[in-house]
Amino acid sequence: MSHREELSLILRAARLYYEEGLTQQQVARELGISRPKVSRLLSQAREEGIVQINIVDPFAEHSALERDLVATFGLRQAVVTACAGVEGEGQQRRIGFAAAEFLACTLTDGQRVGIGWGRTLYSVVTSLDVRRRVNIQVVPLIGGMGRVPPAFQVNELARRLAEAFGGTWQALYAPAFIGERVARETLVRLRDVQLVLQSWSALDWVLVSVEPFDVQGQSSMFFADYMDESTLKQLEAAGAVGNLCGRFFTASGEPCGPEEGVVGISLEQLRALDGVIGVAGGLDKVPALLGALKGGYLNVLITDETTAQAVLARHQAGGRA
Repeated sequence: MSHREELSLILRAARLYYEEGLTQQQVARELGISRPKVSRLLSQAREEGIVQINIVDPFAEHSALERDLVATFGLRQAVVTACAGVEGEGQQRRIGFAAAEFLACTLTDGQRVGIGWGRTLYSVVTSLDVRRRVNIQVVPLIGGMGRVPPAFQVNELARRLAEAFGGTWQALYAPAFIGERVARETLVRLRDVQLVLQSWSALDWVLVSVEPFDVQGQSSMFFADYMDESTLKQLEAAGAVGNLCGRFFTASGEPCGPEEGVVGISLEQLRALDGVIGVAGGLDKVPALLGALKGGYLNVLITDETTAQAVLARHQAGGRA
């Protein structure tokens, strides 16, 4: 076998094993060779530099970045995790794991915790592996929606967070968005709903995902079934860049958009608390993250190093980076 043919076989074995996820035995059957031969080919692939394995340490410290974030935005704390070369769901899992570790080390008995919704928060609650029982009390920060993925089923997120610590939780039986003002006023007067809404001003910790808003993008499609087109256009015209629990804000952090139709914690209530943990990552979220930080809605930020660097760069460039 010529060197070229040997390299071609090594490449085929490496693609089947590393890219397509086949086992060594399956690769052997596919190529008509023995499994030990496959093992030797994969070792050669690393030796030849055809396969390069890069290990990203999720526990790596980024203390300089964390200090910059705290100093720049007046945060209580920042947690930056390693996500180099990791995007999408993998990035959400890394950030979710970092947030889960933060909660496991921070929450104490008797504390009241609020939780919003979002895919990153779903990663947080599914990453929790708490070794000690902490009697926390968890409440949702926004009503629910029907036709949405599990990441946006806020009562379920509250339940999972509470049960991970051995605490208790209370459901919010109300839709997040109610078009009719009279209907909303009637609903929020219900005793069970009032108990949740009244608890928001006395929360010790709040866990929120910073969500971007782009009227042409996926974020607006998410709200399309719950907000009419004119409302979405109003948000775009007002310069909305993101939302926290269904409350929209501009690049400078100013509230914008409808207030009376939302059953959820307000931006003013978030700003009044001193334990709001923002969990988010991804370059698409940078404008929203910067807006939330400028608005003073977050006290703790948990993100990845690429997003942290982009937020600081955009801030230093006056929000235009």
